[in-house]
Amino acid sequence: MRRAKLRPQKELLDAADLIYRYDWAAVNARLKGEEPPGGLDKGVVYEWHYALNWLIGYMDQDWDDISTDT
Repeated sequence: MRRAKLRPQKELLDAADLIYRYDWAAVNARLKGEEPPGGLDKGVVYEWHYALNWLIGYMDQDWDDISTDT
């Protein structure tokens, strides 16, 4: 914990953008009745999407009401 440091905002926003795309790929596959591409685990992708949206303050939502729109 002593070596912990904040990540730059750009890094968090880039990660949020990437995970948004992963989530969309997983949702799109589900809608088509297919498996997510690239071995994506849709549950893990969703949790990362939720966490990153919370970190970046997506739409100024309360911590317990974070959306993961795709």
